Amino acid sequence: MQNAATPLNPPSARNTLNARCSASDLLHWAGVPLQASAETDAVVFGLRRVLADATLVHEGQPFESLHLVSSGSFKHVQTDLEGYEQVLGFAIHGDLIGLDGLGRSSHTSSAVALEDSTVVVMPWRELLGLCKRLPALELLLHRATGTELLRRADTQYLMSAPISEVRVARFLLQLARRQSALGHSDRRLRLYMTRRDIASYLGVAHETVSRALTALAHSGCIGVSHRDIEIIDEAALRELQRVTRGRSPHEAHEQAHSHSRAHAQVHALAA
Repeated sequence: MQNAATPLNPPSARNTLNARCSASDLLHWAGVPLQASAETDAVVFGLRRVLADATLVHEGQPFESLHLVSSGSFKHVQTDLEGYEQVLGFAIHGDLIGLDGLGRSSHTSSAVALEDSTVVVMPWRELLGLCKRLPALELLLHRATGTELLRRADTQYLMSAPISEVRVARFLLQLARRQSALGHSDRRLRLYMTRRDIASYLGVAHETVSRALTALAHSGCIGVSHRDIEIIDEAALRELQRVTRGRSPHEAHEQAHSHSRAHAQVHALAA
C-alpha cells in the first residue's frame, strides 16, 4: 500500500489549472450551491490526486487539514495491534474526510482510496480564518458535521440487524440513498468497495456477504453482476430491512414479497 497521496502533476498547463478549485466549487459539491458568491469565487484551495490503495490520512497522524472528496471514493479504517483492519465507513463525492481530528491533535482513523480519486485540501487554520468572514464556509462545516452524525446513526441502525441479509439490504438502501442525493440512479449501484470491505463494515464474514447477495438475487430483490447491483424489487428490499428478530431469512423474504405483491395488487386495482 502506498503511504502518501500523490499531488497532481504540475508541468502541464491543463493540470496546473485543474490543481486548484474555488470555495464556490466546494459549496456546489457539498450540496449548498446557493451559498456561493463572488467572495467564495475568490477563495482558492489546492487539489490533490490520490491513487487507488494509497493512504490519504494515517491513523495517529497530526490533524492539519480537512479534505473534501471531489472525485472517487475512500474507506475509513482503524487497524489493531495485530494488523486487523476494521472498516468504519465510506466517503464519496462531496464528503469531508478528517472530521475525526476536530477537537483532537491527531486522526483516529485512516482514509484509504478505493480508486483513483481527487480531494480538495483545506488547511484547518486557514479554514478557521475564512469561516469568520465567509458564513457559507462555516455552514459547510456545520452540514458536514451533521451529516457525519447521521451516518453514524445509519451505521448503528444497520448493525442492529441480527440477520446478515437484513444488514446487506440496509447497506444497499443506504448506498442507493447516497447515490440519489448526488443525482445518480438509486436503482443501479456500483460497489466501489470490495466484498471484504463490506463484510468488515457490516461485522460479518466475507463469505456471508457473498451468500447474502446471492440470496437477495435469488429472491428477486436485486440483480448482481460483479460489482454492479440493480435493485429490482425495492418494496421487498425495504420490507426486508425492517426485520429485527424472531424470523428466519427465508420467512423474512416471504413476508417481504407478500407485502410487495399486495402493494402491486392495490395499485392495479386503483388504476
